Amino acid sequence: MKKNNLQRVSIRAIAVAAGISKTTVSDALRNHPGVNPATQARVLRLAKQLGYVPDARIASVMASVREAATKELLPIAWLNTNLEQDAWQKYQFHAPYLEGARERARQLGYRLEEIWLHEPGMTMPRLSRRLHRRGIEGVIVTPTATHLQLDWDRLAGVSIGKNLLVPHLHRITADLYYNFLLALKMVKRGGYQRIGICLTDDFDRGTDHACRIAAHHFQATIPECNTVPPLFYNEVPTRWPAAKRQIVAWLSRCKPDVVVCQSNRLVACVEAAGFRVPMDVGVVHLATDDDVSDWAGVCSNRRETGAIAAELVVSFMRSRQFGVPRIARDTIIRGSWHPGRTLLIPKPE
Repeated sequence: MKKNNLQRVSIRAIAVAAGISKTTVSDALRNHPGVNPATQARVLRLAKQLGYVPDARIASVMASVREAATKELLPIAWLNTNLEQDAWQKYQFHAPYLEGARERARQLGYRLEEIWLHEPGMTMPRLSRRLHRRGIEGVIVTPTATHLQLDWDRLAGVSIGKNLLVPHLHRITADLYYNFLLALKMVKRGGYQRIGICLTDDFDRGTDHACRIAAHHFQATIPECNTVPPLFYNEVPTRWPAAKRQIVAWLSRCKPDVVVCQSNRLVACVEAAGFRVPMDVGVVHLATDDDVSDWAGVCSNRRETGAIAAELVVSFMRSRQFGVPRIARDTIIRGSWHPGRTLLIPKPE
């Protein structure tokens, strides 16, 4: 049997065609920040015309050599898009994403460099130049930005969550709908009859309104005497007192024996309505990863989500996959059931 040998175009052939050194060609193909943009564009155009294909085996070996030869960790931008600069340190429920990404990046020879999108005087061109000057080739975009007009031709990027609409990068998201259905299944299996659903409008939008539809469908499938109208409310810091009054009134009026939620304030609301947790009313949270880790609910695996974001952006950098992908992929992370003090359900065997 004959072997099919691929005749590879060498870096030297590109250098001869371009009239420049092999080092410059190599740097241009690796998107090195020291290469003149016009020269890089010409090298990439010639490489495409000549049919250049990098040798994955050599690239892998060289990556290992570079990591072994230096103790310096290469930077990846952790793009903080929150309006508050210290959000990733201030809010405990954010922490798992950052911790998971930082740990996995370090294992792969990289470090996260946090950059605040709303820094005074920050513009998209200025941010693009800063990333380029610092030799940053990979970006992890955190919620909550919807549009980012960076120089993506020089960058490999992934986003966490569904907030980013433009550009459409590869993204890693929690399977909110699956987690919601898992919570309903577990409380129903535990013998609860009057199951209340209390979620924010933002959570519902994150599932493209699938949770709202499922909530109403769920209530339509149980005996009328046990139905509890779902409550979807608007939760922003400045409007929380009004939201709390709405939730307490709903609890007092509907008297559910368990509430499925994603607010870390629900136990306080239940107690404000005159009920004891979990003796009178159970509480199930849809993301028990950190600040409510002793509650019952669904662990949404936020640390793993952050780690996968780091893995993906490193893999794109190493394989030179820069720019906005023609076909963006979604990596969906399912949660797992997490017993806790807020529910009278025995721990699964």
